[in-house]
Amino acid sequence: MPTQRTETREVCSFTSKQWSGRPADGAGATFGGFSVIGFVLCLLLMTFTPALRDVGATMLFVAVFATTFTVLALLAKNSAERAFLQRLTGTVNEVILELTADRTTQISPDGLRSLIVNRGRLPLMVNGVSGLQLKVAPLRSPKPNPNAKPTTEAVTTTRIVIAATPPDYGISSFDRLLETATTDPGFNSATS
Repeated sequence: MPTQRTETREVCSFTSKQWSGRPADGAGATFGGFSVIGFVLCLLLMTFTPALRDVGATMLFVAVFATTFTVLALLAKNSAERAFLQRLTGTVNEVILELTADRTTQISPDGLRSLIVNRGRLPLMVNGVSGLQLKVAPLRSPKPNPNAKPTTEAVTTTRIVIAATPPDYGISSFDRLLETATTDPGFNSATS
């Protein structure tokens, strides 16, 4: 019995800079940065406002300043990631609709987020024939250079791919479907 060959085709890819799934990462460093900025601003304002010359007032000003701007920065990052996930979901749903011609198999943004976070798979049926899966595959990173300096933040790339495996009972229509899916020039769309 011949072994089954799985063909994959990339639907889209993104980096951890575009979407991390964790917009609150780095909140401590952001708070620290805004604390320093708030303290410098408070020192400048002390020349005009004698009430800020008290240590308690200075600490309160710095804490309120840093907290306010940290929250605003996190909300902006969360909003940007949510908008990116919406665009990514739209791209994935276009491909799913093109392959299955069934709107009920489309995925929601929360479903796509769960799929990405869990590195899961979503089986798809094409005219009642199984064998297609939407799955998340991390892009293999090149081997690190032992002579290079270590970087503080690694950027990872994640790919969303369609994997096609012919069913055990192998039918010729599936072979034609697979060939169409892997050679269609409009299928290789990627998000920016």
